[in-house]
Amino acid sequence: MATPISGSARSSSFLKYNVAGTMDRVRSNMVGGRKYSIDEAEEPYTWNYNTTTDSQEDDETTQSKAYQNKGRVWRGLSKAASQVPAIVLIALFHLMIGIPFGVSYFPIGWRNDMGSSDEDTVEAEDGVKGPFPLPGKEALGIRMFLFSTVVGQVAFTLKSKFHNPIGLQMVENVPFCHALSHIVVSRQGYGRESLSTLMVMFGLASVIVGVVFFLLGKFRLGRLVYYFPTHVLVGCIGGIGLYIGKTAIEVTMNAPMTLSSISSSRNLPLLGVVILFEVILRCLEQVTKRTDGTPKYALLSPIYFCSITPVFYMALLLFRVDWDHVMEAGYFFPSLQDDNGSDGGSIIWNEHLLDMWRIIDFSVVSWQAIIDSIPTLVALVLFSLIHVPINIPAFALSTNTEAEMNTELVAHGYSNMIAGCLGGLQNYMAYTQSVLYDRSGGMGKSSGLTVAAITALLFFIGPTIASYIPRCMAGTLLLHVGIDLFLEGVYDSYGKFDNLEYSGIWLITIVMTLYGMDAAMIAGIITAISTFVAQNMTYVNPVRGSMSASTLRSSQLNRHIKAREILDDPYIGRSRILVIQLQGHLFFGNMAHLTESIHQIMSKKLGTMAEPMCVILDFSLVLGIDSSAAQTMSKLKNVMQKQFNVQLSIFVSGSDEGFPCAFDLSKELSATIIPDRKDSIPPDETTELLANEGITRVSSQTFMESLAFSGSHVCDSLDMALVYAENALIDSEDPSLLEYDESGNQFSGLRKDSSPSEEREAALHHIENLCLGNVDKNNAEMLFSRFERQVYTRGECLWKQGSPSDSFKLLVRGSLEAVLENEAGTSETILSGNSIGELGLVEGVTRMSSVHCTSQEAILYSLSRDAYEDLIRSSPHVARIVDLICVRYLSARVQHVSNRIFETRCLPI
Repeated sequence: MATPISGSARSSSFLKYNVAGTMDRVRSNMVGGRKYSIDEAEEPYTWNYNTTTDSQEDDETTQSKAYQNKGRVWRGLSKAASQVPAIVLIALFHLMIGIPFGVSYFPIGWRNDMGSSDEDTVEAEDGVKGPFPLPGKEALGIRMFLFSTVVGQVAFTLKSKFHNPIGLQMVENVPFCHALSHIVVSRQGYGRESLSTLMVMFGLASVIVGVVFFLLGKFRLGRLVYYFPTHVLVGCIGGIGLYIGKTAIEVTMNAPMTLSSISSSRNLPLLGVVILFEVILRCLEQVTKRTDGTPKYALLSPIYFCSITPVFYMALLLFRVDWDHVMEAGYFFPSLQDDNGSDGGSIIWNEHLLDMWRIIDFSVVSWQAIIDSIPTLVALVLFSLIHVPINIPAFALSTNTEAEMNTELVAHGYSNMIAGCLGGLQNYMAYTQSVLYDRSGGMGKSSGLTVAAITALLFFIGPTIASYIPRCMAGTLLLHVGIDLFLEGVYDSYGKFDNLEYSGIWLITIVMTLYGMDAAMIAGIITAISTFVAQNMTYVNPVRGSMSASTLRSSQLNRHIKAREILDDPYIGRSRILVIQLQGHLFFGNMAHLTESIHQIMSKKLGTMAEPMCVILDFSLVLGIDSSAAQTMSKLKNVMQKQFNVQLSIFVSGSDEGFPCAFDLSKELSATIIPDRKDSIPPDETTELLANEGITRVSSQTFMESLAFSGSHVCDSLDMALVYAENALIDSEDPSLLEYDESGNQFSGLRKDSSPSEEREAALHHIENLCLGNVDKNNAEMLFSRFERQVYTRGECLWKQGSPSDSFKLLVRGSLEAVLENEAGTSETILSGNSIGELGLVEGVTRMSSVHCTSQEAILYSLSRDAYEDLIRSSPHVARIVDLICVRYLSARVQHVSNRIFETRCLPI
């Protein structure tokens, strides 16, 4: 028995029904604008009441299932029917595009009807003038276009991640087809063997393009296609636009483009019709533009091109023009099935249907011609690569789909390799046709394969249909595309590139028009290199800036008070340290500018109170150094010392791997290489720091005595360079002060077996030093009386990041390390004489980093939160010492030298 549905249950079920989704699907079936999956459709709701017998219920259940099955079938048929307009529209586009471009694959001078008109006496401008070895040259070209399109459509439908991709022969490669034709004709003439070689070249070019696409996608190198200079691509687009415009004129006249052929009385009317249609379309596009310049009607151009043929026929009927006169005047293509007048078979099958494969004979292929074509093939591959990074992201944005560039590259690889192995031309996923198909409701593998099937049918009947298409349609479409590409290359790009890049665009366009694709690609390479050199010399100043170190602070915070007085002195202190930051790529092109800039900086300070004693050249922001620049820098150290009296030159590599060049610049610049601070700190003899790391170290005293504060040296980081330069300044005034600063330990007398009184004396010294001496000794002793002694061993954790801040600790012997969790291992070494945890104690925040012991033993004195709060209540003037230490640390970190470059050292501890 069926369970009755209560009113509340029925209401709940009704609320789950997606009314908005249903209305969307209704609109989708009406206009084909939105897409949906049948699987997402809700099942119809059945209201069951407890008023039926069991047998009646079974009958009703059977009927309900039958209705549901019929509903699914109906929805499936409705979905298929809703996509018919999109499929038919794309198939019509394939034929409409295939006719003008199909008849353009071979040079116009390579003709079937040699001697049939007066224009044949005119020598072709490109040197090609001879009989085509097969009848139906135009039919062959159209079938080549359709075959490549079919292969691409099937491959993209099955391998692409998009739901509605449309494959198309790569029509922009027409100039390369002509270039390959010229190579073959120059080697083998105009016979069948030359056409056989040419077809092998076409297939080989497609295979190479496919292999490159496939490898880029397979090894996930899709981003490489973005590194081709944009202005070079734009120049190629402009040149191809002119070439296609020239081809439009030749297709319209059926003769090579020369001054005499254009001015011929026979060809002027043909060109006039094409120009008239083009002018009308341009006017319509201008009138229908939105205020922001975008087209108001996306289908205006396609509909216009489709209407040219019926409008032309109506004009013939209206003006009662004789059909034979129209055919003789060249307004229509001749019968593309057989130029000799015979049908050669039925409309579906004829003897020339398989000519694109039958003509191939490897025994007569000119391999020398193929070798000659290698530069053209390389240029073709490079130019073919530009379409994917343009089309794929654009289509993904238009369809709100997540694009996977490498997957689409693999799909392009399959489509081109298959087409090439079968003798076809290159293909790609066409953006315009794919967007049109998407907006017309086309979606899914079934509809995509249907598009391929209809296009395959056009392979059989397309040339016959083309015989009834006027030349003005093909000429107008080619001319329109050519003008658009030319405007995109040289007009729309104006103001978007600098003068040098824009000049390169015009250079490539002109060279391609006059000398062909090979010369254009060479011009593009020259333009790219010259632009790169000029822009690096002009726009990227290798010197980012220079400054004295007066306002810079190193990580060596707790120096002796007298050492700090020396560094703060305006005449002998940090003001005598000059920091020069370099950036970008250092190469032969900007070395003259770099040396001149450094010379000007140093000359201004020479002989003044700010004459630098130490110069730090920071390479942290340098991306690369070529050998010429490296050798120039190795000579610069001598110039600094001899010409500008610089006592110490320090070169900062910015990395523990050295300078970014193959040349051993570190060795050339200095025999003494100062590594980063964590690796440079000598082990304390009493703590045996780093004793088990397998590294030969010397004692602190020996290390300091070995430092020669003159000549040139190399450091890994700017912080270590500043520490080294500060040591040089202190050493020049009072070398004994460095004994207090070695390893960051201001109380060098503390030994491993030190007595409690010695530890107490060291701790008081550290507290006074942390406050810059601005603390009364009695107050410091009162504060220290609240501390408790703690001992930690190597590897032991003092606290974890995020734990409560319950103490402030003073490190009197040993070393610690603070680590920021989940931040790529960012860490900082803490040496004796420093305090930790003061910020958390004052502000009450949780621990901002994890701290553990790195020495064999660490002695700390800890002030608990309870003791600190008791001090605030009983002796606030003593508790203020903790505030002063906190302010001191924060001030030092804000002023740290790393804040002047792009590196992180301000770790919260």
